[in-house]
Amino acid sequence: MNLWFLQPRAELKPCIQSIWVFESDRGLPVSDLSMAAPNGCPKLVVNLENSLISSAQGQAHETREQSLSFIGVRSLPVMLSTPAGKTSFVGIEFMPTGAFPILGIPMAELADRLIPADNLSGFLNASVTDRIWNREGIKEKVDLIQAQLLDAASRGHARNLHTLSPIVEFCVDHMRRTNGAATISDLEARTGYSRRFLEILFKRYVGVSPKTLAGIFRFQWFYGKMARGKSYDAVKEDLYDLFYDQSHFRNEFRKMTGFSPRNYSRNVRNEFGRRVALAHTS
Repeated sequence: MNLWFLQPRAELKPCIQSIWVFESDRGLPVSDLSMAAPNGCPKLVVNLENSLISSAQGQAHETREQSLSFIGVRSLPVMLSTPAGKTSFVGIEFMPTGAFPILGIPMAELADRLIPADNLSGFLNASVTDRIWNREGIKEKVDLIQAQLLDAASRGHARNLHTLSPIVEFCVDHMRRTNGAATISDLEARTGYSRRFLEILFKRYVGVSPKTLAGIFRFQWFYGKMARGKSYDAVKEDLYDLFYDQSHFRNEFRKMTGFSPRNYSRNVRNEFGRRVALAHTS
């Protein structure tokens, strides 16, 4: 299994958190959980070789090779698997507010959903996708996709799709810097906008409420520590800065992974998820 990273184009760095590439001669390892935990980022998944099966909330979805899918912000974990065989796929992870200026679709319509990218009107068309698959290397394919993203972002700017996004970007940045400890009351005081108005903006530009995103950021702070090799016992004393008590933390962790933190730390192998998490917490 090889997971490596590409740099976003400079013009897209305000929109893109990371670009990672997964390659394997055998597919995702059957001994791994291969879980994608919520991280607050919508994603564009470019499936190059082999089918990719994602399972969430008791439902499985198979994505064929040579296809692009958009995934809205997730609030629950997704388990990934592939048939045995040569496999490659790319994840383009947007900033929490990064997808709306490109797609121009209220993000609440896409949250916790996987949608074929060709269903997103005005984003990609058949001629563009044909050119993507005809490119030789993965980097060359990603370069073409980034050019299409940049073009869509430019068209979105011309339509003033993100007039109010600086408000949400400020709130998201503050929430991230506080590891999700910032409350909605704090955001109200810092922006001068009401709770209801902020929730409307978050649903439009991010896809989930400020409370949900704060919970994801709190979880990611601890999940990142575990990704760097720390055990639950080594980090549990720090949780009181962000959670009411250990019970609150355990419930949130189980919601985001399906496991208790101790069970996950001791018994779950999730190398794919660990490496992706490191890209968000390093």
